[in-house]
Amino acid sequence: MTETNQLRPGEWPDPNGVSLRGLYVIGAMATTIGIIVVFVLNVATPMDFVLNQLTELTRKQGGIFGFELAKRLLGLLIMISAICSLALLVIHQLLRPVAGCLTQVRAGKEPQAGLAERARHRLINLPFVFIPFNLAMWMLIPALIFISAHLIGRMSLHTAVVLSVRASMVGLISSAIAFFRIESYCRRQLIPFFFPHGRLALLKGAARISISRRIRMFYRLGSLVPLTILMVTLLTLQWEVDSAIISAEEYGRGLITFTLILCGFVFFSGGVLNRLVSRSIVDPIDNMLNTIDRIQDGNYNTRIKVVSNDEIGILGDAGNAMIKGLAEREVLRATFGRYVTPEIRDEILAGRIPLEGDRREATVLFADLRNFTPFVENNPPEKVIAGMRAYFTAMHRAIRRHKGLVLQFVGDEIEAVFGIPVHFPDHADAAVRAALDMRRELDELNSERSARGRPSFAHGIGIHSGKVLAGNSGSEEQSAYALIGNTVNVASRIQNLTKELGCDILVSQETVERLEDSFQMDKQPPRLVKGYSKPVIVHRIL
Repeated sequence: MTETNQLRPGEWPDPNGVSLRGLYVIGAMATTIGIIVVFVLNVATPMDFVLNQLTELTRKQGGIFGFELAKRLLGLLIMISAICSLALLVIHQLLRPVAGCLTQVRAGKEPQAGLAERARHRLINLPFVFIPFNLAMWMLIPALIFISAHLIGRMSLHTAVVLSVRASMVGLISSAIAFFRIESYCRRQLIPFFFPHGRLALLKGAARISISRRIRMFYRLGSLVPLTILMVTLLTLQWEVDSAIISAEEYGRGLITFTLILCGFVFFSGGVLNRLVSRSIVDPIDNMLNTIDRIQDGNYNTRIKVVSNDEIGILGDAGNAMIKGLAEREVLRATFGRYVTPEIRDEILAGRIPLEGDRREATVLFADLRNFTPFVENNPPEKVIAGMRAYFTAMHRAIRRHKGLVLQFVGDEIEAVFGIPVHFPDHADAAVRAALDMRRELDELNSERSARGRPSFAHGIGIHSGKVLAGNSGSEEQSAYALIGNTVNVASRIQNLTKELGCDILVSQETVERLEDSFQMDKQPPRLVKGYSKPVIVHRIL
């Protein structure tokens, strides 16, 4: 057995509710009903032997008639009991590995080495092992009974052959029904216990029947077997008909009665077979469709119930592997989004971020904590980390509220962008509104810190709009989404200007020209900034 079919200690499902009793009931019922059908068809056949037996029986009078009838019914009952006992004994022997494994699991023990493997093989092969024996029983036992009756002079040879063939044909349908009933019971009761993770197709040495063979089997059993019974019976009656024994009217009436009974048997058995075969195909497909519906609702913990090793079972295993991959991808997606933000995550996973970069227009925002070095020197690392996390969380919340994207936290600095990677036209307005929200968030955070006796934070924010090159940077083994270009450098320099001007928010003239809404601002004289040759015009946000 492959390792994928093995269960580690403690992985066995709950055995409560798992029972083998239904398999014994199926074996006994299929045998009993088959014998009764054969008996009824034989009695309804207008053959010489049957007519003679019925005539002899009806000639008996009084208690003798009742005794003869009771004796024959008792003989039928004994025959049914004997054949059913033989069938149940075979089922019991076949189920020994399965029953032994169940017993040990119910006792809280791990099955002995190799026992679980034998139980799984026997469970999958059970219909294929029991049905050949059942067919042999239907061929040999009737032949033995009717040939023995011929040898002692009770019937002719051709009558014995006809009755034996008819019993075999009925037994063929009975065995087919038993096959699908046993398979259906195992799929409901036993396979989910012994194969909780599916993967029945990986079990080496297990028999399997394809979907096309199921359909062909149903067609042949539903059409060829009844036709064979009818043709053999009609030919036999034609050979042995004797007008001196039976009139044409009685012969026709008997033939019609036999045909009606045979049609009833065909209609009933065909309906049962049709239901069993269709359920063996439709039920697993319905399970897949229901699972797909749950996946569409976002439930990635669901799994397809795999109960066969045919094409549908293989498809179910592939579906479970796909669901597992989707669940892992969703976990990766959620985890990845905590580090690179959902927008970048989705762009990367969708493959829409070109390696060579993409030149776009955006608004860049830089925020930097003031007097952070003394704060680090005068506080233990735990308080520093806690304070930074609270500050970054509040600022990140404000930026995200206005569709901004935080690119990175570097020391005590935040770099964010608006309009990339998902473009929207009012990115300049969004950046200014985010800066105002950051001011309010910082005021609330400082109120909380002051209430706890902790020093307040102060920061400076610089905003600039222009062309940037956005894309993957870093090494071939590890990429990082980053912005490159003069716009990024100018935004960082403007943030530094807040220290000189003694304010907390400055925006460039380029950003102001892109604003659609009006904000209270105070224009500052042009200033030179480090690394930039032209004077920069900035506006103080009041």
